[in-house]
Amino acid sequence: MALTKQQTSELQKQLRSERKRILFNIEALHTEFGTSQGEESDENGLETHLGDQGTMTFLRERDLSIEEHEEQLLNEIDAALQRIKDGTYGTCEVDGTPIDFERLQALPWARTHVEHATST
Repeated sequence: MALTKQQTSELQKQLRSERKRILFNIEALHTEFGTSQGEESDENGLETHLGDQGTMTFLRERDLSIEEHEEQLLNEIDAALQRIKDGTYGTCEVDGTPIDFERLQALPWARTHVEHATST
């Protein structure tokens, strides 16, 4: 069964809210690690211990990984918002049938039914 206008509106609101949250997270990551690693290690004119440098490197790599994931999710959300505009939102990209509303509530950027999720 195709989505109602009310359901689509609810999901669009959910997508926009999630988009704002992700943009906030990305900005926070940029703010937290806005300085270069060299600037951090020379903080207060003191040499940084090798263990501290390792920790900073690990944290940067972790945050870069989080940022990459958030940006991929942002792209999925933007694609879902575009599908709403195009009138194709809520249709499985594999078999062309409507995606269950419950699935879209849980994962509003879903492109397929659960059954097809691993094949795309």
